[in-house]
Amino acid sequence: MGTRSEANVTLREAARIPLPGHPPGGEFDHAAVDPVGDRLYVAHPSNDAVEVVELRTRRHLGSLADLRGVAGVWVDAGARLIFTSNRSEDTASIFRLSEAGVTEVFRVPTGVRPNGIAFDPGRNVLMVAGVGNAKLPGAPPTLTFVDVRSGKQIARIDAPGRTRWGLYHPSTDAFYVNVADPAMVVVVRAGELSAISKTFPVPANGPHGLEQDAAGDLLYCACDEGVLLTLDPRSGRTRVVAPLTGPPDVLWMDRMRTRLYCAVGNPGTVEVFDADPPRASGRLRTADGAHTLTVDERRDEVHVFLPDSHEDLVLDQGAG
Repeated sequence: MGTRSEANVTLREAARIPLPGHPPGGEFDHAAVDPVGDRLYVAHPSNDAVEVVELRTRRHLGSLADLRGVAGVWVDAGARLIFTSNRSEDTASIFRLSEAGVTEVFRVPTGVRPNGIAFDPGRNVLMVAGVGNAKLPGAPPTLTFVDVRSGKQIARIDAPGRTRWGLYHPSTDAFYVNVADPAMVVVVRAGELSAISKTFPVPANGPHGLEQDAAGDLLYCACDEGVLLTLDPRSGRTRVVAPLTGPPDVLWMDRMRTRLYCAVGNPGTVEVFDADPPRASGRLRTADGAHTLTVDERRDEVHVFLPDSHEDLVLDQGAG
């Protein structure tokens, strides 16, 4: 497998970091960087673990274990917290970061099959989006809200369909969550967690990845139909940015470069977009099944997780 640049992409392979193996068909999921601790954390649901990578030395340091089916990972560097959604046990974990290491301080019940995570640092509120299970009675998709200081659930809302990723948007002081079917983005005001305040229809099947630009003016929504859209978080107006090579998963914004990255697992590619104005700027072939990535802005590097070879593929953004 090679990493081949197309169009005007400047990404190039810089390193491969071996990660713990998993059975055939296993995978990695969401990842996030802690720029203060200079660590990367990636969900490894096949191993019920979060893998920890030291960015400076490009080596695997160890695993946060016993997180059944862990799917989502989010780091708030300022609050020195890590959050995980543990999909196979219907919980979310709250970890404290310190010089001494990583300590789990709370494990909180959520809705069924939690996945998406978002955090409001001003109120210390964590949102966890549960996928639900249509085959089980009383297991709808949900949005669960947790006070991270006490580890207590403070609200739970039924969602109108299967949830995907979510985010907290400071400019409008609200949580936004993708719903796959019916295709929409739901909005919950951060100060009013008792109900969904509005919904925005999405004109493409399967909203999946969700991100926001640095200025807070636009949301980006990558859809299973194979298209990237922008969405105005105030009016709900959408615009097609570009087609994608296949069904996408993770979106990640490099705010220093105002560049957006989208991971497509089949075929394995990284789709690259300039964000000002929003437009496609190229793609890079990675490996089949590589549907998740994150960005180390400090080093101008993109990390893509390869399930078949159990590696963190490090891509250098270069000076272009």
